[in-house]
Amino acid sequence: MTMEWQEQLITLYLYVCKHYREGLWAYCQRMSNYADLKFTDEEVITIYLFGIIDGRTEITKIYESTDRHL
Repeated sequence: MTMEWQEQLITLYLYVCKHYREGLWAYCQRMSNYADLKFTDEEVITIYLFGIIDGRTEITKIYESTDRHL
């Protein structure tokens, strides 16, 4: 049985949050003064990884697929 994309996304988000708190933050925290803080670092990482899992390898394609779900 395959997971629905919503379940897969939630599972990935929880996984990212757990590891972000345990030290991942030191490697991938946004350091820009101009960072758009509408999304947390955990959400940005999850969106990127979900795009890769979904077969999208270009940032613009990941953005387009994310924009569909907002």
